Amino acid sequence: MGIEEAIIQELKAQAMREGRNTGIQKGLKEGLEKGKWQKTRLFVFRADRKGMSIADIAELVDLPEEEVEALIQEVRLNPPEEH
Repeated sequence: MGIEEAIIQELKAQAMREGRNTGIQKGLKEGLEKGKWQKTRLFVFRADRKGMSIADIAELVDLPEEEVEALIQEVRLNPPEEH
């Protein structure tokens, strides 16, 4: 194997490592966002079940009231799993 081939092989290996690391970072970020959304859904479900107002729930989860109202309809039809 010549020097040019060795350089090409090393560049390929480096690109693979960088791609793998980027994929891992993206996967972690997506997983954290999904977990945060699941917690929000569970909180909204429980708060609605306890009779909290849409305005109060929206303030606590930092979402517009319209989104909270839609989320309440969603969790009433498809309740999140409680742990």
